[in-house]
Amino acid sequence: MAVGTPRRAPVPVAAASPLPGKAPRRFSPEYWAGLRFLVFGRAVPGVLFGLMGWIQLTKAITNLQHLEVSHNAVDLGGRVLTPLLYTAFCAIPSLLYLTRPRPSARDGRLVARAAAFTGTLMQLLVGTFLGAGPLVVAVSPEMGDAGAVVAIVAFSGAIWSLGYLRRSLSIIPEARRLATGGPYRIVRHPLYLFEIMAALGALATGPGVISITSFVVFVLMQMVRARLEERLLTGAFPEYAAYARRTRRLIPFVW
Repeated sequence: MAVGTPRRAPVPVAAASPLPGKAPRRFSPEYWAGLRFLVFGRAVPGVLFGLMGWIQLTKAITNLQHLEVSHNAVDLGGRVLTPLLYTAFCAIPSLLYLTRPRPSARDGRLVARAAAFTGTLMQLLVGTFLGAGPLVVAVSPEMGDAGAVVAIVAFSGAIWSLGYLRRSLSIIPEARRLATGGPYRIVRHPLYLFEIMAALGALATGPGVISITSFVVFVLMQMVRARLEERLLTGAFPEYAAYARRTRRLIPFVW
């Protein structure tokens, strides 16, 4: 969020269901709002995350089939456990998106949508399709092992965060339910923290031109998303301001 941007009240969202006995008229604004939510709020992200999860699952199976006996435990974790955790990290949102309710408020501005979709798609697409690109520095075995450990911890933490966020998960800033337990007691955006850690772990195993560039842009987008979400949640939940005062934004005990 740019400094000096005026505060705007959260954009109200149409009710999830019509009043008893009054079904929305076909082609009415309510009808199109419900159709947009069904397509873009459920189907598209659900299918996207499901596809990414399937790709990671096939990667884990392929790596397991070609795993040599000489590989150590860390290498086994990096080649098999990491993509399996990545699979779970994608499969859980896929189910959540298909079942989540309509939000009570959302930030539908272009800047919010651009930051959200750039941050989400960049790591998913780069990590799945594009790869690291030409390496900038050589990767030592110790560096690769450290990256694998960081990725395992990060994906485990991300799954933990999803367990508390549940159906309040969203790509663009939306308000459904305020999560303050579990990892949300430590920082206000634990999912972003663990996603950045996972990207850092991947960067350690393949510091290439594409991966470094995408990592920098990804971190910037996550910071923008965090600020936009906080502004929306402050307007939607009166208790959010007190929660924000006692909880760090992204880095425990620091910031």
